[in-house]
Amino acid sequence: MDKVLVLRFSSLGDVILTTAVLKPLYDAGFDVYLMTYKEFAPIFEDSSFVKVLGVDKQNIFKVARSVKSVKPDIVIDLHKNLKTLALRSVLKTTWFSYNKRSLKRRLCVWFKVFKKERFYITDEYANAVKPILDIKNSKPYLEVNPDRVEKFLSSKPVVSLGVGARYDKKRYKYFKELSKMLLEKGFEVRLLGGKDDNVDAYGINYVGKLSLTEALACVKSSKLVISNDSSITHMARAVGVKVITIFGGTDPCFGFAPKEDEGIIVSKDMPCKPCDLHGKGVCKYGDYPCLDIEPKFIFDKAIALLG
Repeated sequence: MDKVLVLRFSSLGDVILTTAVLKPLYDAGFDVYLMTYKEFAPIFEDSSFVKVLGVDKQNIFKVARSVKSVKPDIVIDLHKNLKTLALRSVLKTTWFSYNKRSLKRRLCVWFKVFKKERFYITDEYANAVKPILDIKNSKPYLEVNPDRVEKFLSSKPVVSLGVGARYDKKRYKYFKELSKMLLEKGFEVRLLGGKDDNVDAYGINYVGKLSLTEALACVKSSKLVISNDSSITHMARAVGVKVITIFGGTDPCFGFAPKEDEGIIVSKDMPCKPCDLHGKGVCKYGDYPCLDIEPKFIFDKAIALLG
């Protein structure tokens, strides 16, 4: 059995998307390892198909020692940055890297005509392992202990809102109005996000209060997730819950949108977007008009998805 080590250090959403290759590799008979930052390792706590090596962000020498200790037959580099290039120089083994499509993404920012060309990061991850495994219809996949999910079960249908995002350009403005509509329709609304996220919405406030495994279980217990372009979107995809992903300053052309059978996207067509690869910076128009999307529009999309 060949030992495969996959490298993806950050961020959480990208790390979750590596499961689009981790699970198929395991199913094909490989002994699968993932190296990522320690803070993201718990998301795999219930997943039986991978052994996770959590490493420190700062110490490249410790990381190198950890890589060597695994003694992999094959390394799949799904990060492809200076750190992984340094690791490649000290680890003499079969090595495959993914195509980051860096130029494609930048062209999408510089020349808006490139927005029409859609691609998916999970497909690029799958292409990276093609020399050893041909993966069809690559999708993220995470396992969740049913006992964890049971704690979040409700007598009402649950809609979870991923209200957080790292940057302002990715934070939808009208979760408060949207959550009110959902509550009035009889849904149980839950608010999810990180400890640094501000929340202005109605519902059960779990923002900053759940561990990664608890957040994943909460998502799994939901009928639908509505989220910013953030890790909550990819959690929903990975546990098979339909998701509506709202794009502000970023765009589906960057490769992180759900596929058609995973959910839908809401993205306002504006000549100025996408304005940044990651959603950094401030809006030159002042108030992020790309996020001026009527909550009723998203509400109607949600009701249609829920059937």
